[in-house]
Amino acid sequence: MATLSLCMIVRDEAWILEECLASARPQVDELVVVDTGSVDGSREIAAAHADRLLDFAWSDDFSAARNHGLEAAGGDWILVLDADERIAEADYPRLRAAMAEEAFDGFYLPQHNYGDDQAARGWRPAGEHAPLARGYSGYTVNPILRLFRRHEAIRYQGRIHEIVDGTIAEARRGELAVPLHHYCNANTERPRRVRGERYQALLERELAAGADGRLYGLAAAGALNVTGDYRRARDYFLRAAELGYEPQRSLEGAAEASYREGDVGAANDLYQHLYRDGYRTPSLCLNLANLAVRRGDRAAALGLLRECLSLGGLGPDINALIERNIVHLAGA
Repeated sequence: MATLSLCMIVRDEAWILEECLASARPQVDELVVVDTGSVDGSREIAAAHADRLLDFAWSDDFSAARNHGLEAAGGDWILVLDADERIAEADYPRLRAAMAEEAFDGFYLPQHNYGDDQAARGWRPAGEHAPLARGYSGYTVNPILRLFRRHEAIRYQGRIHEIVDGTIAEARRGELAVPLHHYCNANTERPRRVRGERYQALLERELAAGADGRLYGLAAAGALNVTGDYRRARDYFLRAAELGYEPQRSLEGAAEASYREGDVGAANDLYQHLYRDGYRTPSLCLNLANLAVRRGDRAAALGLLRECLSLGGLGPDINALIERNIVHLAGA
């Protein structure tokens, strides 16, 4: 039977690390932890659980730290987790079963990013995952490659928002419906915005050195949702689309950035272009409906609100407001 090494990098994660390691330790064959300079007791917590505890001098390079751990691992397969992530105990057998697949060298897992912002793109109610939601009402999903064969050619790339995908042939990458529960908003001592601003500064540095469309897309999302620099977000999204990174999704991001900045003309042009091309999301329909109301086109707004709900809407509270607006517009 193939063996599984869990590889982690940590720094000042004492607020949640014990829970993470105690949960994962019985499910893996080896636990490798790389500490990048903790001063809060994280290293001591890791020492109580890890088979291999390594120190790594932080150099603003997440891939270098991750690869340091991969080089020390001895399992046939690697699972990568952050301290604020969990895999349910009941899902580990499915992970093990996937490791027996000869056709794949790596698997994308659906990362569930828990939060209460129903307007977040792709937000969905916690539903059956509520027992693992830590009190949050829902989550967004980000497919992320976190399970892969241990091989010297499979390594992380990128100093920030690092990925291993590029070192695994596309045909050898599979998808595995094992949720990666991510509590990205749970640390009250180090709020997500503070961490986001730090990551954004690293991203800006990488962009200055030259970057691909994916990195522009990540920097655009940070400018939109973390720093509130809507003009920069718009420009980054447009550049990401130009470079071929999820073009329609990136153009929707540029439209949203223009909308938030108050440039309703630019936002309307981008949204209308996407809509004419057949691209649909609940948020696009809702924002187009709001723009239609602004110009007095109630019939168009009514149709767009109904279309928004038909696509699943944006969460129960926002959907209830949309339904009230539909009643108002229909009776006007």
